[in-house]
Amino acid sequence: MGRRAVAFTEDSVSRAIRAVKKAGVEVKTVRVEPNGAVVINGEIGEFTEKQLAESANGYL
Repeated sequence: MGRRAVAFTEDSVSRAIRAVKKAGVEVKTVRVEPNGAVVINGEIGEFTEKQLAESANGYL
């Protein structure tokens, strides 16, 4: 018996896009993988030194 694909909703994609935009990334493309993962490709603008340090700690 095959594995069932993970369900996703339009709302889950919208939440992911809002979170990426809030982090300061311009969204270019959005893709939903067969396993249910939402993959967002974007372009990052200018970062301050503080933002770079925080991103290394997983905050951005």
